[in-house]
Amino acid sequence: MKSKKNNYSRHLLPASISKKAFLDAFKQHFSIKETENSSDEFTLLDSFEWGLYFNGYIATHQAKQLNLCQQEDFLDPELSQSIANVNIKTRFWWELPDSDETKETKNIFKKILDLRALSPVYKGILKIQQFSLQNEDGKFLIDCQLISINAIDNPRTSKFRQIKLTPVMGYEKEHKIAIELLNNLGAFKPQLDPVKSLYSALGIIPQGFSIKPKLNIPADMPSRSAISVIIYTMLEKQRLTENGIIKDIDTEFLHHFRVALRMVRAAVAQLKVVFPEQDVIMLKDRFGALGRNTNLLRDLDVFIMEKDYYLGLIPKSLSSGLLPMFDDFEKNRISEVKRIAKWLSSKAYEKEITELQSLFKNGYCAIETQWSEVPSIELAVNRIQKRYKVIQKSAAIITADTPDRDIHSIRIDCKKLRYLLYFFDGLFDSKQQKIAVNHLKSLQDKLGLFNDLTVQGEFLENYLEKIEHKENKDIMLIAALGGLISTLHTKQVEERKRCIEELAIFSNEQNRQIFKTTFVV
Repeated sequence: MKSKKNNYSRHLLPASISKKAFLDAFKQHFSIKETENSSDEFTLLDSFEWGLYFNGYIATHQAKQLNLCQQEDFLDPELSQSIANVNIKTRFWWELPDSDETKETKNIFKKILDLRALSPVYKGILKIQQFSLQNEDGKFLIDCQLISINAIDNPRTSKFRQIKLTPVMGYEKEHKIAIELLNNLGAFKPQLDPVKSLYSALGIIPQGFSIKPKLNIPADMPSRSAISVIIYTMLEKQRLTENGIIKDIDTEFLHHFRVALRMVRAAVAQLKVVFPEQDVIMLKDRFGALGRNTNLLRDLDVFIMEKDYYLGLIPKSLSSGLLPMFDDFEKNRISEVKRIAKWLSSKAYEKEITELQSLFKNGYCAIETQWSEVPSIELAVNRIQKRYKVIQKSAAIITADTPDRDIHSIRIDCKKLRYLLYFFDGLFDSKQQKIAVNHLKSLQDKLGLFNDLTVQGEFLENYLEKIEHKENKDIMLIAALGGLISTLHTKQVEERKRCIEELAIFSNEQNRQIFKTTFVV
C-alpha cells in the first residue's frame, strides 16, 4: 500500500465558521458549484492494543465496506484499499473474503492483528460535500471538499470539520488566494496528521497495551517494595483484560489474563523470602485459585484455534472423524465462556481481586524478613544465580532415559528464570542480558512445545476415555482420536531430543560465563 502525494492543502474549520460563511468568503473570488454530496454512518476500527494506529494505519467500516489506508491518506478514497460486502460484526482477518483484490489488504490485517479482533473505536456520521471553485468563465480551478464528522445522537453538530483544497495544475496562484480567504475566516492548517487531528477532536487517546510493561525497578529499592510494585503492576494489567473476556472479544484477553496471573504467582513463589512464610502460603493459594478457574477455557481455545493443524496431522480418511470432537469443543466453549463471564462479573470476584490489589498498592505490609529491606539488586542477583545453577545442574544429568517429568521440571525452572530476568530488567548490562534472554527463549520455545504436546495428548486421552464409555460409540471419532494421539506422541518424542540438545547448549561454558559476569552486584 503506497501513499500518493498530492498538491493539496488541509484546513480545520472552527465551530464558529458556518458552511455559509466559508462559501460566502470564496464567492469573493470564485464561482462555486456543488458537485457531490454524501452522508453515511461510519465506524472507526482498531484492536484493543491499537495495533493499526501504532503501525501507521486506520480502518473504517462504511456502507458494508471495510476500508484501510495509511494515516496520512485518511479520508482520501483514491488511496484507500477496500473490501466490499464486509459485515460490521466481522472481527478477525481470517473472516475477510479471499480474492486477488483483497489479498494485500488482508495480509496487512493479518500481520498487524494476528489473533486480535477489530473493535469499534468510534461510531459517527461522515458527511462529504464536494465543490468546484471556478473562474467567471466556468473554468475549473480548485476542487474543494468539506468533510464533517458528526455524532449519531446529535447529527447537526460537527465534532470535526476539514476543508481540503486540491488545485488544478497551473492554478497555484488561485490556490493561495483560496487559502488566504480561509485564513481570514479563522480556519487554520493543522499541525497533526489527519488521523491525529481527528482523534484529538473526538477525544480519543490511543494507548498501547503490553502484558509485560517496563517495570524500571531501582537497584536500591527495598526488595519487598520492589516486589509490591511488580505484583501491583501485573494486577493492573490483568484487570484491563477482564472486560474483553466477559464480552468474548478475542482469545488474547484470556491469554493475557493468565500470563499476568502467572507472573504474579511467580513473583510470590520466586521472591518469597521477602514475605513471612504464612503469607506466602496464603498468597499462592489465592492467586492460584484465580488462574486455575480459567484452565478449561484456555485448553478449549487452543484446540479450536488449531483445528486445521490437528486435522492435517492424520490422513484425510480419518480427519473427518474428528469433526464431532471439535463440535463438542465449540459447545463446551460457549458454556465455559458464560461461566467465566459470570464469575468475572460477580461480587465475589470483585471483592477478592480488589482485596489482593489493595495488599500491594502502597507496599505489602507485614513483619520484616531477612530479605525484605535488602536492595532489590542484591535479591535479583541471588535469585537469578540460584535459578540458573538449578537448571545447569539438572541439564548436566539429563540422558535419553530421563523421565518426562524431569524435563517438565526443567521447563518450569526456565520459566521461573525468564520471569526473574523480566522483573529485574534494567539492573544489569543490557547487551549481555539480552544475549542471556535470547538463549533462554530458544530453550523455552523447545521445552514449551514439548510440554504443549504432552498436555494436548493428555487432554485428548481424557476426552477419548469419556466417549469410549458412551452407549452409542462414534467409531470413526475413536479411530481418528487414536491416530491423532499417536501422531502427537511421535512429535513429543522428537521434540524431547531437541530439548536435550538445547539444554546442553544453554548450560555450556559460554552461557555460564555470561550469567557469572552479568548478574552481579
